Amino acid sequence: MRLLLLNLCLASLQAQDLPTIRVPVRLVTVPTLVFSQGNRLIPGLEAADFRVLDKGRSQQITVEEASAPLSVAIAIQANEDVRAYLPFIAKTGNVVDALLSGGTGEAAVLTYGSAVNVVKPFDSGDVDSALREIRADGKPARMIDAGMRAVSLLSKRPAARSRILLFIGQARDTESESKLMSLEQAVEKENITVYCLALPEVGRAFVSDTFSLTGAEKGGFKAGVDLGRLISVLARSASAADGSDPFSVLTAATGGTEVHFRSQHQLEDGIAAIGVEARSAYVLSYYPNSQDSGYHTVKVEVDISGAKVYSRPGYWLRTD
Repeated sequence: MRLLLLNLCLASLQAQDLPTIRVPVRLVTVPTLVFSQGNRLIPGLEAADFRVLDKGRSQQITVEEASAPLSVAIAIQANEDVRAYLPFIAKTGNVVDALLSGGTGEAAVLTYGSAVNVVKPFDSGDVDSALREIRADGKPARMIDAGMRAVSLLSKRPAARSRILLFIGQARDTESESKLMSLEQAVEKENITVYCLALPEVGRAFVSDTFSLTGAEKGGFKAGVDLGRLISVLARSASAADGSDPFSVLTAATGGTEVHFRSQHQLEDGIAAIGVEARSAYVLSYYPNSQDSGYHTVKVEVDISGAKVYSRPGYWLRTD
């Protein structure tokens, strides 16, 4: 009798739905720029030319040149501190269409000040009209909250598209409910590359067409520089990500770039440079052979003597 009861108990336990532990298998994408010793972009490379190390372990990768259409979420600071610059931004709709999103791309536009607003979703409206209607709103600059809203929009775009988050504003945040670390982890999780067009802080004088980089504007580079010099600037940008500048933190984490501007001409140059960079990168992708949770460092090497490589330094992997 006891044996019968034991067998019945075991059968009952086996019939119950036991919890299933699922570990996500994540596709990691690594946009990568490759420069020659003479600071020229190198085209035509294949998977055999690259070696990708994830936490020191070699990965099996696929490589595509950046021909995928872009989905670009543009988050624009629109508060009292940048009121004087909004007319510049209002005139760049055609530049965004021609040089950034392109004929096959798409763009959404958000503004942030006292509140975060989606003024143009991906599937309706036009960028030019949206930018011309932006008005300053209050003193706060809820940059991080705007970034989180942009991530939500980008996460719903087709996986075949390259995802870009472009901030236009000052490299600071006030009164956001979200934290910078949460935004950093979100853009890494969704394979979003962050670019920033940075305005000077309050009290810095406007200069119409001249510009000199200062210590207060570290973490990026002057708009209009030759693309061939980009690699050395990108390395400096990554090393400047000390946590005090949210733009430098986000660009360094995702392999993007921060550009400073003070004039209409520099703003348009910055948009053009970001467009060229986004379309010049190789897209390396792989499923990591280590599913350890936590931060994964990524190192990309290329089998070309004297070549210089710039890519994202790593990503966060969570298994919960």
